[in-house]
Amino acid sequence: MPDAPAASANPDAPGGGQVRLNRYLAMSGVAARRKADHLIATGRVRVNGVPPPPGGQMITPGVDRVEVDGRLVAPEGVRRYVAVNKPPGHLTAVSDRTHRPLVTALLPPEVARGLTPVGRLDLESRGLLILTDDGELSFRLQHPRHHVEKEYQVRLHRPMAPEAVERLRAGVELDEGRATPAALLPDGPQGTEYRIVLRQGWKRQIRRMFLAVGVRVVDLRRVRVGSLQLGELKEGGWRELTPAEVVDLRAEVGLPPDGAGAPEPR
Repeated sequence: MPDAPAASANPDAPGGGQVRLNRYLAMSGVAARRKADHLIATGRVRVNGVPPPPGGQMITPGVDRVEVDGRLVAPEGVRRYVAVNKPPGHLTAVSDRTHRPLVTALLPPEVARGLTPVGRLDLESRGLLILTDDGELSFRLQHPRHHVEKEYQVRLHRPMAPEAVERLRAGVELDEGRATPAALLPDGPQGTEYRIVLRQGWKRQIRRMFLAVGVRVVDLRRVRVGSLQLGELKEGGWRELTPAEVVDLRAEVGLPPDGAGAPEPR
């Protein structure tokens, strides 16, 4: 199990760091603590896929995955954070009137419930997408005020001329204003692959930037959001963020580790 953040002064306080497993089950409406102890002792509970020790254990709500008889359980108000490697053809939304495949369909229903995507990836684009019910983190990760970097691998239909590369690095005019990458680096020997880092977040921005210099994007893959890396997560796969990853993302946009504090004015 990943390292958990330090427990609060009162480890049984909901939302205060770590809680005892039997209390977590009670908070989730599964059973009173005495019955929860019985569920633990009889092997019906799993924490991150592993049976807990006989005496129970401390867990981190919103981070550790708790299952009873194979069913995910969580109390109301516990924030959850999931990374998805979105394949092409999946819509970054939680509903669609035309019934196109949704990114939430990549998750088990009990995991997807209540989660919304942070920002968007085009229907034909792929790569790292965060889903969470932490609305303040989602807002700040998307707001240009916080300058959160997003890194992409891009493949083009043909190599770019050197002057086109320099035009992109200097910035190109789009309808919303001047689009300037934080970085643009070659990413392969053929001259058709690049890494681009943005701090802006306009609709289909990368595709439009390359079109402005006369080349077309044929593959677009997001590999990083802030400090969070896509890594080896397989396409179509998902995982819960570790405690350290959540803490780092929240710190990058000026939020405390435990979600305390007033929301920033919009």
